[in-house]
Amino acid sequence: MKTFFLTVALLFIYAPLASAQEFPVYLSGGHLVDVVRGEIYEDIAVVIDDGQITDLFFDFPFNADRIPANATRVDLKGKYLVPGLIDMHLHTPSTVHGVEVDMEHFYKLLLKYGITTIRALAINGGASDESAMSNLMKQKIAIDDGDMDGPNIIVSASGIIEQAPGFPRVKRSEIVKNPIEARDLVNEYAYQGAQWIKFYNYGDEEMVRTVIDESHRLGRKVWGHFAMIGAAEASRLGVDSLEHTVSLVQRALDYETSISMTDIGYYRLFRLWTDVNEEDVLKTFEVLVENKTPIIPTLAVQNIFVDQDKLARENADLFRHYQPEVYHALAEPAAEGVEEHTGGFDFAKYDPKQWGESIKVQARMIAKFVEMGGIVAAGSDFSIDIYPYGPGTSLHQELQTFVEGGMTPLQALQAATINAATVLGWERRYGSIEIGKQGDIVALNANPLADIKNIRDIHTVVKSGEVFPVSELNAQLLVSGEQ
Repeated sequence: MKTFFLTVALLFIYAPLASAQEFPVYLSGGHLVDVVRGEIYEDIAVVIDDGQITDLFFDFPFNADRIPANATRVDLKGKYLVPGLIDMHLHTPSTVHGVEVDMEHFYKLLLKYGITTIRALAINGGASDESAMSNLMKQKIAIDDGDMDGPNIIVSASGIIEQAPGFPRVKRSEIVKNPIEARDLVNEYAYQGAQWIKFYNYGDEEMVRTVIDESHRLGRKVWGHFAMIGAAEASRLGVDSLEHTVSLVQRALDYETSISMTDIGYYRLFRLWTDVNEEDVLKTFEVLVENKTPIIPTLAVQNIFVDQDKLARENADLFRHYQPEVYHALAEPAAEGVEEHTGGFDFAKYDPKQWGESIKVQARMIAKFVEMGGIVAAGSDFSIDIYPYGPGTSLHQELQTFVEGGMTPLQALQAATINAATVLGWERRYGSIEIGKQGDIVALNANPLADIKNIRDIHTVVKSGEVFPVSELNAQLLVSGEQ
């Protein structure tokens, strides 16, 4: 088993550009959205060969000699070309309510909505599971080798490290009692092939520093919640990305509110944004900006506590293409859904309107963070057991929430492209449409810089040079769902 893990780790850490592409592809006549400079260049041709963008030029007759003779032409006249979208926070469990998930079907759903790269945690919670991580790595290799259609996968360890159990009722983390145990666990996860190591909520400065230092020594990165020590201290210690907004409020609440306990665990911290001292939040932001520590806010997922009916309506087309057995298991009235995923907590008694206001405050403050020079990347926090939240559409909803909070459409789009690639450390491969980068492109029917909602209006997805018209993906998903 350990030999397998080491072999797999070396294969994907040092993997060349992934491609199942047989012939060069010539994308004709699209409007290229430059997410780095915020410009749109009309009538641009893109040539992709062996999974890599090899040429960009104005698609005029005098440039015809730059089109490879054996290239397959894809007419994208008038479409808006954006980089493939990156979801920085996604869970990929293989079963839901006892139903086995068809993972290729699931990954095709992500492609249908323009998601070409994911940072993935193989299970719902955070208890270590070697088989889950092994399966995720096998899926990654199958995709990289062209044996399965799906996004690029950046693998996080299946176990989440924590110093004390901060999540009642269910085991959501691997507990380490001292720095020696922490280093051993980081080494084990790295040996299994994890590219990212996740720290959960509860740990003191020494323990967090140990996990970060050991991960960096091994060439891995660290993401996490850090609800105990807070964002500023985690930033000073060198964390590579802060997940959610739960670590941002500790120093911005009055004493009574900060020590108040509820029966929804650390989730209470999402609701408390209506009570924060915003000046204190800005002080925390200053530390993060100075240390270039990014935030992955995951705002849209909180709507499952606000208006599930609205989410179900917005995702109606998605669920039509879901794996039927999974959909029925999730939509069954008796299904526990959110409550099971979150540890059996009873959220129904908490005012959804107040929670909705808290989301608005979070979005507004995150926009201020960007205005201050902070780095924000987009993550959905999707897990297939959270119904009616959807894969792919959830990231679109996240970008829309960013704009509603005050970001420009360009800033929101950057969060799911070049910013996300930079946080991953893969900005030379992903995140923008440039010569030398992987051929991951989404062709939209309308301009996303005019209205971020246009990110949902997808015509064609290109992953590593392989072309997926959405109409064909829809047909494939419906057929595979009937089998």
